Amino acid sequence: MVGIDAGGTSTRCAVMTLSGALAGSGSGPGANPNSGGDTAGALTTALSAAVGDLDRSLILKGVFGIAGAGAAGRPAAVAAARRAWRAVGLRGSPAVVTDIAVAFAAGSSANEGIVVFSGTGAGAAAISDGAIKRRADGYGWLVGDEGSAVWLGREAVRAVLAAYDGRGAPTLLAESVPRALLGAARLTSLGVPVKRSARHGHGFRTAREASRDTSREPTRAMAMAGSGGGPHQLQPGFTATLERPLVAPNVALTQAIIKEVYGRPPAALGRLGPVVCAAAMAGDPVARRIADEAAEWLLMDVAAVRSAIDGRCPPVVMAGSVLGSGPVSDAVYDGLRERYAVDPTRAGDGARGAAGLALRRLGLR
Repeated sequence: MVGIDAGGTSTRCAVMTLSGALAGSGSGPGANPNSGGDTAGALTTALSAAVGDLDRSLILKGVFGIAGAGAAGRPAAVAAARRAWRAVGLRGSPAVVTDIAVAFAAGSSANEGIVVFSGTGAGAAAISDGAIKRRADGYGWLVGDEGSAVWLGREAVRAVLAAYDGRGAPTLLAESVPRALLGAARLTSLGVPVKRSARHGHGFRTAREASRDTSREPTRAMAMAGSGGGPHQLQPGFTATLERPLVAPNVALTQAIIKEVYGRPPAALGRLGPVVCAAAMAGDPVARRIADEAAEWLLMDVAAVRSAIDGRCPPVVMAGSVLGSGPVSDAVYDGLRERYAVDPTRAGDGARGAAGLALRRLGLR
């Protein structure tokens, strides 16, 4: 059995035996054409690596979960899947479903339930027998995907530019976002001083570290988010400090940020998702607002699809990089428990979930 989970950022493939043991695995780049991916190329790369030297005649079935394979993009997704299947020398053709259905299968063996997802894309769906009964959002970066990593990145850039030109509040993102987008060497070439914390990789300094530098007086101290000791709490006894901007706004810097943002595929903004979450965990109010808004969008998605599933407490799966851990994940998890009295599960490997769907369609699960 072959299973593929092809998202906007990466593509993963798993080959499993009829007993459910892993026989091979592979990976490739993002496959969602709406985010700039080469679907057929990404599928072929991951599939070829996973199949390797295995006997092609023993591979009975495959399920490909592909981002963008809904009704609008299904013909192109099916064509790309078949092209990859033939390129590797396999007989027949794989079944194609959306990556949303695969995400649910990666977190639950139930026949139906709800998946809320946030990675490159975001939304929620009611799933029944591997098919989507109802969905909310997941419409792509231009007109939807509120609460996704790409959405977090876009909001972070907007907040930084607003802070630079005086329309927005000061924020730790004003330092960490340009560092993540441009790198320290590029910032230095633009005349921007770069001071990196030895303790925190996103450039946030603790109060203890800041106290060693008397040349710059703090203007605002941020209390730690998650003071109740949750998984996103900082080191005990440390408080994040927002100082006068170490990154001095200038035309060259803002234009460099704009050039970087518009010069890459939209999915590239997703790399700022962890930067926003780190700033929120450090207590930055702007980043915290963005994270809270992302969680609220995702909870509204669940509310929109919940009535499509019979039963009062359907299983709920949380999927995607944003919902793996951190402030958005914590807020969604807590919101689901409070609003719907359900204990959500987090999705495992999507490629294995897709292979599991293939086994189920053969009546073996």
